[in-house]
Amino acid sequence: MIKKRNLRSKINDYLYDHIALRTGLDWAWAIIVSTVSALFFAIGYKCFLAPNYLSSSHELKLVSGGASGISQTIIAALKLIPGFPEAQNFEDLMYGILYFAVNVPIFILAWFGIGKRFSIITLINVLEVSLFTNLLGNTPDGGLIDSVAQFVDKNGGLFARAVFGGACVGLSTALTFKIDASSGGVDVIAYYVALKKSTLCGKYSTMINSCTIIIFTLLTATKIGWSNANAYSIIGCVFYAVLYMFVVMFVVDMINLRNKKMEIKVVTENPELVGVLLANIPHGATLIHGSGAFSGKEKTIIEMIVSSYELKNTVKVIQEADPTAFVTVSELTQVYGHFFIKPVK
Repeated sequence: MIKKRNLRSKINDYLYDHIALRTGLDWAWAIIVSTVSALFFAIGYKCFLAPNYLSSSHELKLVSGGASGISQTIIAALKLIPGFPEAQNFEDLMYGILYFAVNVPIFILAWFGIGKRFSIITLINVLEVSLFTNLLGNTPDGGLIDSVAQFVDKNGGLFARAVFGGACVGLSTALTFKIDASSGGVDVIAYYVALKKSTLCGKYSTMINSCTIIIFTLLTATKIGWSNANAYSIIGCVFYAVLYMFVVMFVVDMINLRNKKMEIKVVTENPELVGVLLANIPHGATLIHGSGAFSGKEKTIIEMIVSSYELKNTVKVIQEADPTAFVTVSELTQVYGHFFIKPVK
């Protein structure tokens, strides 16, 4: 363990002295994660959300929300126009184009409202999603994606599609959030609001996406006719779409911990520990002086709030400075007042 820490320290020190290399590795890692994220999103969309031909009614499609859902909704509106092509290949092409177009104004918001690096990685992710959704085949002719889609639909129906689709898209979104980027669309808006309010962003995506689901449902039901029995099946799909959104929200908020806060309380006999913490952790602390009920010895109680991703390093600093310190950790729902959060580049 000590050798591992020493090696990690040497690598960090070397990268600290070589800024260009550190920046290059940071960008390379971000692009790799973005690519994996885009692949998960494309698989989730093509396997579980898009394949409407799997159901007895050709309109039983799960709308995904976000820029993807907005794109699906626009296509549903275009289908109301007489003569609009119904071919699946044409719809896939339209989806890729619309997905990119919808993200353009949102990209501008990200550039000026969040950060330039965030915007560039987000744009790369959007381009990769558009590419992968057009490359991954999903027609009745066959292929791996098609086989998986038909198996899941046959054995689990819309419920399985909602759960697995939500897991794939949620994982995709969470991966981009982990590298301080997003998968575009509503995620940018949710990330922006969550950043300003210093809270979790999954719930904001859910609220915004509810509007997309309602509009998509109304358009699809209008296309086949409200007197058609399948219109009620389409309305029933709303419940599965809601399930899908909650799965996405759960996965995102489980993995993306940037805005989750933790309270650390440290009981120590070493008054110098607070100085060590202030030198290594970018947060202030509150000191309470007391004494042990059993030993009667003078104690210093340090209270500090940190982001959840800083918790491991904070505890390590405490244990290295004072191995006998008593440490408790509590998860917080919200923090009001000034709290430093590492800015998004």
